[in-house]
Amino acid sequence: MGWTSYRRDKNAETNEVHFAKKLDNRYKIIAHGTVEGVFYAAVRDQTTSEVTAFIALTRWTNDPDYNFSYKDLDENCGPGDHKAPKSVLNALTPTTNEYALAWRAQCRAHHAQRDFLRRHLKPGAQVRLTHTLTFTNGTRSDTFIYARRDRAPGFLVLGRSRCRVPNWRDSVAALITPDHREILTPVGQQQTNQPAAMPTAETATPSAA
Repeated sequence: MGWTSYRRDKNAETNEVHFAKKLDNRYKIIAHGTVEGVFYAAVRDQTTSEVTAFIALTRWTNDPDYNFSYKDLDENCGPGDHKAPKSVLNALTPTTNEYALAWRAQCRAHHAQRDFLRRHLKPGAQVRLTHTLTFTNGTRSDTFIYARRDRAPGFLVLGRSRCRVPNWRDSVAALITPDHREILTPVGQQQTNQPAAMPTAETATPSAA
């Protein structure tokens, strides 16, 4: 299914209420959350008690008539977005669908990575990514310093430059200790077990810190 667009009042109702209206009456949303513009929901089939995941990609624009668009999927389609909240994942009932199982595993892996970094990543730490980044000035590196100012989100630093690297936390393979030992993250452990799955180099942009 493609994207559907129409006029929606942004403050009239939550995503939960909005998308619940689009489901058949036999389905009920029992857990939900919106992450980076993607609405995730655990939906119970009230005739079978089966609970599966519903995903809706959403997009807002300034168009006066079609300011809201969405594209809905279910987990059996193997969605490319896999940051469903833990509350949604925990509410799902067992499945045998290979695409759904793979999607759930990717979501769990995302949380394992974020939980690890939340516990162990501190300002000033050196991190190694899963792949080398090529910057606009020709510099190449896979190793950076993690920095953070006050309560603002943390960022990566190379030399004296602050680096704009989208979703870099998902690519941290290891934390490097002062004595140069590497502590592998969940992503790093998976990469070690599956070396053929290494991403290719990306382009990132450095800026003055």
